[in-house]
Amino acid sequence: MSGPGLNVPPGDPRLPALRRLRPPAFLLLCVGVLDILFCVGVLVAMLLGFQMPTGADPSVVQQAQPVTWSLILTILGAVVARALSIWGAWSAFSLRSWGLVVVGSVTAMLPLAPACCMGVPVGAWMLFTLNAPEVRQHFT
Repeated sequence: MSGPGLNVPPGDPRLPALRRLRPPAFLLLCVGVLDILFCVGVLVAMLLGFQMPTGADPSVVQQAQPVTWSLILTILGAVVARALSIWGAWSAFSLRSWGLVVVGSVTAMLPLAPACCMGVPVGAWMLFTLNAPEVRQHFT
């Protein structure tokens, strides 16, 4: 079986668990990476002072939102939460640290950045998959 994480032979008893875990873990990884890229892009755009056009008339320019501590802390919180999601997804690929994978799934569902719309179903799918006894028994 190809892909990130463990590569087990066809007769390995962990193979069915890995086959069930890889799709939600991959999507969890995608959610984390997309949100981190979004947060870094927003922060860079705001620090450079980019202005956004509003409505149908591109000549009307809205003043950029000032950078505030609450906004910076929200962006940092989103980056930390999505880093935990990425770490949890990577742990799921290698069947390590069941608790960390649960934390990564829950942090993907936090509404701190736009990809949480995708993070809620993916995190719920991962939690549902993790609670299956045939999957949970193979974690170290």
